[in-house]
Amino acid sequence: MKIEYTQGAISIENKIISNLDRFVLDFIRILEKYTDYVIVSGYVPILFGRSRGTEDIDILVKHFDKDVFTQFYDSLIKKDYYFLNPEKVYGLYEMLCDGLGIRAAKKDTIIPNVELKFVKNDFDNFSLGKKVKVVLGGKKYLFISPVELEIPYKLYLGSDKDIEDAVYLWDIFKDKIDLTVLNRFMNKMNVDGMNYGIGI
Repeated sequence: MKIEYTQGAISIENKIISNLDRFVLDFIRILEKYTDYVIVSGYVPILFGRSRGTEDIDILVKHFDKDVFTQFYDSLIKKDYYFLNPEKVYGLYEMLCDGLGIRAAKKDTIIPNVELKFVKNDFDNFSLGKKVKVVLGGKKYLFISPVELEIPYKLYLGSDKDIEDAVYLWDIFKDKIDLTVLNRFMNKMNVDGMNYGIGI
């Protein structure tokens, strides 16, 4: 697998598309018809080859109104998705508006699932506004949060798995990312990567 990085875009050549990748790509092809999105957190290092499991795909979405959400909901149901939350369509929308996540999976499955949340703070807005297109070959693509934000955020979460994610992303992108932006987010989150070989 070969990763090519340019400002605002990443190309992955010779990637073997996993079942998890197919699940994500299928879901976002539906989602993008209704709102802007950005994928964050655990799936990002997995996308670039990190070998670890994940139960959910974290996706931030731009605010959209109840009518649009209803159309999105109907489209998912027609494509054999369902929501793990017990609420009906308007209850799900209210959860989003209250800053909570809602989860969707393929019918008769629980894992993997997508957790959707509305953007709610400056970090989320940066992720969405500066999202990075990742091309997987042919017409396959998706948008992820900038690596300059993902690494500090993973360090901030602080679990062994998250720190390993941060180190993995650093090892791939340390010569390609904007270190000034990375440093700014490290300072904002009050994290230091030196103990893990993340040096700026």
